[in-house]
Amino acid sequence: MSIFAISDLHLSFSSNKPMDIFGSHWQAHHESIHNNWTQTVGKEDTVLIPGDISWAMKLEDARQDLEFISNLPGRKIIIKGNHDYWWQSLNKISSILHSSIIPLQNNSFLIGDTGIAGTRLWIDSTLSLEKTTENDSKLFDRELMRLVSSVKSLPKSLNRTIVMTHFPPISPDGKTGRAIELLKSFKIDAWIFGHMHIDGNDYSGFNRTIGCTRFVFASADCIGFKPVTVF
Repeated sequence: MSIFAISDLHLSFSSNKPMDIFGSHWQAHHESIHNNWTQTVGKEDTVLIPGDISWAMKLEDARQDLEFISNLPGRKIIIKGNHDYWWQSLNKISSILHSSIIPLQNNSFLIGDTGIAGTRLWIDSTLSLEKTTENDSKLFDRELMRLVSSVKSLPKSLNRTIVMTHFPPISPDGKTGRAIELLKSFKIDAWIFGHMHIDGNDYSGFNRTIGCTRFVFASADCIGFKPVTVF
């Protein structure tokens, strides 16, 4: 059994939002995701999807996008991204999800002796990746508490712990943000994230190991719309 990751699928089967306005590499990107996924992921594998899953504004409108994901091989663990406006309470989301999709929201999930925790997070002003406002700071503080809650829900006797956030916890030059400082007492083996996209900037530095934690940048367009191996 392998664990893969791919973020920022930005599906829009119901919302009619073509992604190729952001570049020709997005043209028919759902086909690229489907083809690469089915050639890479087996039915016993797990795929982590850290946010920006669907452009839908309402839960019902996200149904087709979620069905697309459910029909792909493997178990999928998802968290909310900043564009997932359709995401509602855990109970409401779970009511329409296929059993192969597990949402994380102030909770965690176990795969054998591997624990998966995570939350959306938000813009960390100390990393200087995006402009921030006072309201962004409040959102970030709130998300930090949700992250801690998710990690603390895991058993302590695990062989491996994986954290997934939508927003980056580090900068491409290796500067660590507040989320990492907050979790420094926990042993995090891998940290999966996305959010940033091909825009002329070099994000290759996101993929690095700091201490005992391997950071994996998984935005779909930056990894060729093919799930990357985590473990």
